[in-house]
Amino acid sequence: MAEDPPLSRVTVEREADWLRVQGNTDAALTAALEARLAALPGGARGDTARRLRPKLEEQLELVRERMWKLTKPNLRVNGFNYEDFVETTEPFNESLDREIWSLNTERVRWESAVADKRRKKADEVANLVEDLEERRDAATWRPNADDLAQLPSEPGKPVVRPEDIPAPPRHGEVKGTFETVSSHFSELTATAPQQLARAERVLVVQQELAKLPT
Repeated sequence: MAEDPPLSRVTVEREADWLRVQGNTDAALTAALEARLAALPGGARGDTARRLRPKLEEQLELVRERMWKLTKPNLRVNGFNYEDFVETTEPFNESLDREIWSLNTERVRWESAVADKRRKKADEVANLVEDLEERRDAATWRPNADDLAQLPSEPGKPVVRPEDIPAPPRHGEVKGTFETVSSHFSELTATAPQQLARAERVLVVQQELAKLPT
């Protein structure tokens, strides 16, 4: 016949919580005893109650000791089996351990996200700069003297100089936009290492705090 699987223990985060449960239970048992004595002839202060009280209190104390002894194998306090729990030593903090693991998982997720963005954003910025340079060249192209020399000349028609050719539509707007983007890109290039170093220092501080004893 197969043995029944062991029952899981009742988990309590702190010993103080369990001691509060014990105190409330003991108070309830005492109140129940007083109620029974009060129901006897003469009440809780009568002769019958005074005669029975010592024996009943002794039996109640035995019941309490037996009850709390039976609870120890079924209780887990702060990550320890309660029968092995030693109050004089600093126990393993199960709640804090779960929180640290959660923060560590979050840190790894953010590090992966930052690394992925750094890898992708570099290509995106390079493509943007290349596109802007192409747009700038297309917006600011002027035929030079060699280009004009290769054009067929017509008798009696004046020679067209580069400065005589009007600017293309929205030339000023395109030029201003390119200068603004170039300025922002230069600023980003200058501040990115500082921001990265600051983020790395924050991660180091978080790791050091996680190692501190609680």
